[in-house]
Amino acid sequence: MKLLNTYKHYITITFLVAILLLGLFLRHYNYRAFPRHGATFDEFAWTWLGINLIQKGVPVSWSSQPQYANKSHLVYQGAAFWIVTPYLEHPPFFGLISGGVALLNGAKDMYDVTLAAIRPLALFLGVLSVFFVFLLTKELYGKKIALLSSLIYATVPTTVIGSRIVQNENFMIPMWLISLYLLHKYLKSGRTRFRNAAAIVAGILSISKVPWLVVGFSLSLILSYKSKWRDAITVGFIVLAVFSLYILYGIYFDKNLFLNLWRLQTARYDISFIGFYSVFIKPLLVDRFFLDGWIFFGWFSIFLLSRDFKKHFMILIPFLSYLLIYVFAIPDEPMHGWYRYPFYPFLLISSAFVLKDEFQKISLVSLFFIILVGLSLFGNYWTDVFGFSYFIYRLFIIAAFGTIFIFYWKKKYARIASSCLAGWFLIFIILNILTIVNYIE
Repeated sequence: MKLLNTYKHYITITFLVAILLLGLFLRHYNYRAFPRHGATFDEFAWTWLGINLIQKGVPVSWSSQPQYANKSHLVYQGAAFWIVTPYLEHPPFFGLISGGVALLNGAKDMYDVTLAAIRPLALFLGVLSVFFVFLLTKELYGKKIALLSSLIYATVPTTVIGSRIVQNENFMIPMWLISLYLLHKYLKSGRTRFRNAAAIVAGILSISKVPWLVVGFSLSLILSYKSKWRDAITVGFIVLAVFSLYILYGIYFDKNLFLNLWRLQTARYDISFIGFYSVFIKPLLVDRFFLDGWIFFGWFSIFLLSRDFKKHFMILIPFLSYLLIYVFAIPDEPMHGWYRYPFYPFLLISSAFVLKDEFQKISLVSLFFIILVGLSLFGNYWTDVFGFSYFIYRLFIIAAFGTIFIFYWKKKYARIASSCLAGWFLIFIILNILTIVNYIE
């Protein structure tokens, strides 16, 4: 038995390493070209902030906000920027990381920054996210669902292409996942060092971007749900103590500017009663429309998981926490696809859980999976490469419905139907890979 467990352990490690290498390959492929230069100049904003803090001890970056009085005009790599001092609209921690990586990769100063120098950080964070998806899911649901969820997260076009940009959300995702992993370890073991480590990670995120206070909020909500009120307060105190460093930072450099920027941030977004629908009717990668059925199936899956809140609270509470922040503050920011990225780990983990059940006992959920994911992948890859084909389209629809009819026609064919579903899943993973390799802007 011990030998068998050791064998299974090594098999799991082998599959995980293969998934991580696949995730790295897909993220690295054309990473300098797509998303294209200028898809978001936030990549330069974060990096310039860090470089100037490291080299000059002063936060300097670009901003278009009118609150800044000390600013100068710069044309850099074909784009125009207002360079402002001190740059205070965001906390500095992620800027220090991205700026530090740029300097280590050969950038001499803020005028020597290229995508080749800064995007390797995004690749590392993307692969780290795949690993932490595995780690958290294994802790919650076991090895099989962990491997399934990490494979999905490693290959879904939206997560792969989106994770190539140096954006704060791509730093927040792996940090949030590891904080949830640490908190779950605390709930299982009662060892306070896991709770404190989770709180410190959440605190670090709060000095990376203000909305990332949601991470500490989600940890406290989880502890409250488990009736650990004192722990919830402790986590909240640690996070706010770390966040207070940003307040002191802003007051130190320019108190009045700092307060004016806070007033701006609370009223800058395009909020409306129908703004949240943009998540579904305006699917975005970075600033470009990209229809990805995996994301739609993820939303469908997480609503299925919500029927058993007690079993899935470690996924549902963080998801609902970010949903609250998103709906409350940023539902329809134009062409800012990265604001949606923090949803994706929870959506795709939910998808893996639902698919695992479907592989064992097929239902109409499988039809939704095949149609939602399959149509988008055939549209993104087959149509782009070979052109639209009525024959292929109708053949796909017949095959999709046929998978379900096999099961409902005679229950004794359930195993065949499940095998067909597994076959569809493998086809979709291959189409994921081909879509990413074929992606251009």
